[in-house]
Amino acid sequence: MAPYSTRLLVLGVVRIFQPAHGYLLLQELNSWKADEWANVKPGSIYSALGTLAKEGLLEVVPTEADESAAKATYRITDSGSAEFSKLFRQALRDVASPTLATTMAGIAFLPFFGREEVSVLLGERKNGLNEALRREAKAISELSQGSRDTPPHVMEHHLFAVERLQGDLRWTDGALARITAGNYAFLGEPPIWEPREDDPIWGNSHQQAVRLSRHKVAESEDSPPQ
Repeated sequence: MAPYSTRLLVLGVVRIFQPAHGYLLLQELNSWKADEWANVKPGSIYSALGTLAKEGLLEVVPTEADESAAKATYRITDSGSAEFSKLFRQALRDVASPTLATTMAGIAFLPFFGREEVSVLLGERKNGLNEALRREAKAISELSQGSRDTPPHVMEHHLFAVERLQGDLRWTDGALARITAGNYAFLGEPPIWEPREDDPIWGNSHQQAVRLSRHKVAESEDSPPQ
């Protein structure tokens, strides 16, 4: 797993549902199948909560009940919000990660950012993919000429990398086209999806208010990088 995937997921889910406890995060991330594509397990969630709190990115919400590791609830700090935004942008640009977790985590939080910024980030991703493909083409050309320093079967490493990069590029081009065409809802736009009222996590009115607030361009929202 990319070293920041779990951090991004945990910060993002706390940001949506705050105040949130570890079991809620586990339920929500499991509903995203993050246990499969990001290998997010209960231990990694609780460990991340503790680490992020120590770093000042999350804070424990005071309660009268016992605040054991399993029962403590958390909310995101201003520093945590800035870190969440930084990791999201990094995830959409990152073409070097060897796993799906990085990109999948970034996709999960697309609605929390503006349409224009997401398009710019995906454009940067496309540029990175094309540059990586040029490097692989050069390596394949050099190996095709024979090398006493590299076993011939290493060619398959580069051919595999090309297939992976080309698949990523097809998705990036498609995502850019869909977003440019007006698909989905982004920060500052009216929501186009609502959960069922009986949803065990999303269904109460408090969380609905929190969820809808993401579509308002708050004055405190950190600005995109120049």
